[in-house]
Amino acid sequence: MKIQDINKRSAKMRQVYDMILNLAPTDATVLIQGEEGTEKALVARSIHLNSHRKNRPFDVYNCSAYPQFLVESGLFGHEVGAFEGALCQKKGCLEETDGGTVVLTEIDKISPMTQIRLHKFLQDRECKRVGGSESVKTDVRIIAAVNTDLGREVERGTFNEELFYMLNVINIHLPSLRQRKDDIPLLVDYFMERLNMEINKNVKRTTSDTMQLLMDYSWPGNVKELENTIQHAYLLTKGEVVERDSLPSRILNEVLTEQDEGVTSFEENEKRFLMKTLQECNWNKLQLAKRLNVSRSTLYAKFKKYKLTTKSS
Repeated sequence: MKIQDINKRSAKMRQVYDMILNLAPTDATVLIQGEEGTEKALVARSIHLNSHRKNRPFDVYNCSAYPQFLVESGLFGHEVGAFEGALCQKKGCLEETDGGTVVLTEIDKISPMTQIRLHKFLQDRECKRVGGSESVKTDVRIIAAVNTDLGREVERGTFNEELFYMLNVINIHLPSLRQRKDDIPLLVDYFMERLNMEINKNVKRTTSDTMQLLMDYSWPGNVKELENTIQHAYLLTKGEVVERDSLPSRILNEVLTEQDEGVTSFEENEKRFLMKTLQECNWNKLQLAKRLNVSRSTLYAKFKKYKLTTKSS
């Protein structure tokens, strides 16, 4: 079993993988948006591996991992003496990955000046090393990945609008794990199968109450958090079955506390249901209304009744 096979069986992820197969053969720039831990790097690699560039370099560059003056050097390269410590010429990842694919993660973190330089690169497909005057042509496909809504950053004036439109030729939005909880059992089996091969153990399954805890947890860290959770539980499991006590305490504390609080009234039950479902809809009230099959006016009346007017509420 491969994780790609799991995603193809998932109703929400199937659309994403159909899109990958359609856009991969092209050279279109792709913007992947989704919460942290939603497999953006996996999707980017799948695009590359299904493209004509699959035998060429593939590089993932984290735009928030370095001081901003080094980000430009990492992207475009630099010449000798371009800045203090630049003792030799260096090619940037856009030049080094000629013919392949570069994934720019957390692209919303780059400085305004770097945004302008990247916009010019996407226009001309030429880049100048920092401190240099010569333009270097490079044929590279750009895939950008962000944890935030980049369109909102444009509205706030923190991200270059022209660059946004050049990146946003094809937009892929990855659903959070709480929006695709039916996939959790498949993902758990996948992670345990992989760990069995790596560690040479034979953990076969979870108990039913362990799986229920996994299904009831909110998963703010999405698939990456689930992967780390299964690794934690797997390493603490001595037999063939993962027990609930092997799960991290944060999961037990959240789910069991919620269960212990109980429901004191119909109104309290309805309020909790609305908030939980709204979270699963990524705080989108229109999507919530469609999911509950109620009119927007009815939904807004409920929110007014319970004073649920903002995400923080």
